[in-house]
Amino acid sequence: MIYTSTSCLKNPKNITKVLDEYQKAGIKQVELGSVHEYFDINKLKKYSFDFLIHNYFPPPKKPFNLNLASQNKEILKKSIDLAKQSIELCRKIESPLYTFHAGLTIDPPKLGTVFPKKGYTERNISIKTYVKSVEELLDFANSNGVKIAMEPNVVQKFNLINGKNEMCLFAEIDEINQLFNLIKNKKLGILLDLGHTAVTSHWLNFDKDKFVKKIREKVFAIHISNNNGLADQHKSLTKDCWYITKLKNFKHVPIILETMNLTSEQIKSNIELAKKFTNK
Repeated sequence: MIYTSTSCLKNPKNITKVLDEYQKAGIKQVELGSVHEYFDINKLKKYSFDFLIHNYFPPPKKPFNLNLASQNKEILKKSIDLAKQSIELCRKIESPLYTFHAGLTIDPPKLGTVFPKKGYTERNISIKTYVKSVEELLDFANSNGVKIAMEPNVVQKFNLINGKNEMCLFAEIDEINQLFNLIKNKKLGILLDLGHTAVTSHWLNFDKDKFVKKIREKVFAIHISNNNGLADQHKSLTKDCWYITKLKNFKHVPIILETMNLTSEQIKSNIELAKKFTNK
């Protein structure tokens, strides 16, 4: 089944406008994404989509950067509380899955921009915090009948320090395996973002096809978009891009279109292309 993220449409800040547009376009499977302004979540009751929820949703009144590995006690508490709110909302709107980002060793002022090159936490300390956060969420999710999955970080050139990844946790297979070894509750899954995989594999110099193969058994869902292999651009899919060649291996999980700045007609074309390659 192909889902469409609410971040795909042009000017996605107003979530109800996005959902109205999707409803008009006949899009029925929707991932509630992380790019929206605060709104009354009771407005979701008027829609009959099949929903999934991703990371920073529902958006809080006072914005912050969700980081489940944060050493800032206030940010960490806000992050855990928002994730729990998301899981509760999953139960209420019958979303079977909540997905969230891997942690960071620093709390950046804004995601998607250059992170400060100083002040990051020792990696092992951040991992310990993240493990504790995820175990708490796993217990909470289990009590609500919801599955949860982590999206590995994307590592881009502007966030390397002397060519090394010091700030983005769980971007490579060895560290992801370390996380699964540390987690006592074994019900955690992976949201595999194929766009992230291509970019990270370039800057950290590993084989993206081998990464996908090694992580396959842990995958609960897929994010798909297109990029140039150097930056996480969220571009429209094409019939000859690497990303869609991997979809046939994931027929058993939700595949979520996470392109950006498209019209509803372009989104539907992307959905059809993804369906075609999933069914090959």
